[in-house]
Amino acid sequence: MAEQTARLKLEGFLGLYQGGDGVLEDPRYAVEAVNVETRGGVLAAAARARRLEAELEEPIGTLARLHRRWHAEEGERDVLVAASGGALYWMLPDGEAWTKLGYPEGTEAYRTDAWSWVTYEMNPEGSDAPVDVLLLSNAQDGMVCVRGDDMSVTRVETPRKFGVIARYAERIWGGAIEDDPDMLVYSAPFDPFDWSANVEIPEDGAGDILQPSWDGDSFTALMPFGSQLIALKRERVWRILGTDPGEYAFKEQYGGGAAFAGTVAVEGERMLMLGREGLLQYDGLSVAPYAPQYARGVFARMNREALEQARGCVYGGRYYCALPLDGAESNSAVLVYDAREQTWLVREGVSVKAFLPTGEGLFFTSATEPGRVYRWGEDAFTQGAATPCRWVGPWLELSRKDARKGGWTVYLWPQAREATKLYITIRTEKRARTKICEVEAGDTGRQKRLTFGGSGRRFRVEIESRDGQAWALSGGMQVLAELDPD
Repeated sequence: MAEQTARLKLEGFLGLYQGGDGVLEDPRYAVEAVNVETRGGVLAAAARARRLEAELEEPIGTLARLHRRWHAEEGERDVLVAASGGALYWMLPDGEAWTKLGYPEGTEAYRTDAWSWVTYEMNPEGSDAPVDVLLLSNAQDGMVCVRGDDMSVTRVETPRKFGVIARYAERIWGGAIEDDPDMLVYSAPFDPFDWSANVEIPEDGAGDILQPSWDGDSFTALMPFGSQLIALKRERVWRILGTDPGEYAFKEQYGGGAAFAGTVAVEGERMLMLGREGLLQYDGLSVAPYAPQYARGVFARMNREALEQARGCVYGGRYYCALPLDGAESNSAVLVYDAREQTWLVREGVSVKAFLPTGEGLFFTSATEPGRVYRWGEDAFTQGAATPCRWVGPWLELSRKDARKGGWTVYLWPQAREATKLYITIRTEKRARTKICEVEAGDTGRQKRLTFGGSGRRFRVEIESRDGQAWALSGGMQVLAELDPD
């Protein structure tokens, strides 16, 4: 006969915590949190990504954004630019078809579709207003410029061909030079088309800096970070300080470099990037593991032979990192870290080749549909259909390791726009029992009560959705269990 009743009350839900053995952790955390959202503590199904109508015949190697601040039509200021099949194409974010851009004079096709890019502005002679431009560069084709007013393309003459470029202190910087991996080159200030030195006034001209590491390593990424430019190699990181050539100084940092440059992104006061064992941060002083306990199980599933495919970005206060998991040769999931709420979640069943944050939303190219672009989904209630999902809590003993638990009663407060089913499981060390929670169309948080038999010394709660309907648990969850001491 049970002598006591214990109550577990969750006011809200959080994301992953995989730092321990999954026992006696904070019950708000999950050992699995796949295709769910937990914003504000509300557990909900994540929205599916939306595929754009436009498609290119060849794989998209680069997806860039040109924001035309000086464009007359406010709804047409953001432009997507794609590199595919040796050509460049453009389209508005809600467009139905890509438009091919012309080539610079003397060019019939580009040698590669892998470009580094930045946006800037130019002041055409005789014009009353600046023109926004997109600068793209790679180590084979050199640099080209796409004008935001007429979408024309011209070549930019540079002293070297850069594999990576960045904008810092009103100059364009270039690196990853094939025959000179230790060199960085910078343009004249305020003019991305002037790459000539000024002998009389050096601070008004272009120039270059050598930072040898004597190991054959090349610069893989350049990233503005506050008042500094961070230059990254695979095994080293340098800070570039100063705003004029006479002031430039390199300072090497500790802790390694950016092994996977495609994952580097700035989030607030830190720079995040993927390492071989998990997420790393650069905080202005050193490179070190970042909060490894939260997604340790996810990182253990990475296919380390395919991590060159990994890509990351920051959008809306979140760091997104596309990863190849469980032996996949291309990215098969996305780890999402919410810096504001300090939560970690996983999206599975989505294959990202590269991300593109814009003012219109977060876009990405597909690793499995090479000519397609998708728009990321966040809120299934407002953005469309949801994804099948699951949330698995930690093992719980309710402060009584010596007592058997049984006779569970689970209270939920679900809401949904369309009728759906939630599969609620109480799992003990011996077996699992699942009940279906029927959620009616238009439910706005009415209490649901489910009872479970069985017993065990520890248990956990699992919540699963198997269809594509949007739902949320706005009122948290309560679990009552009978305790039977030995």
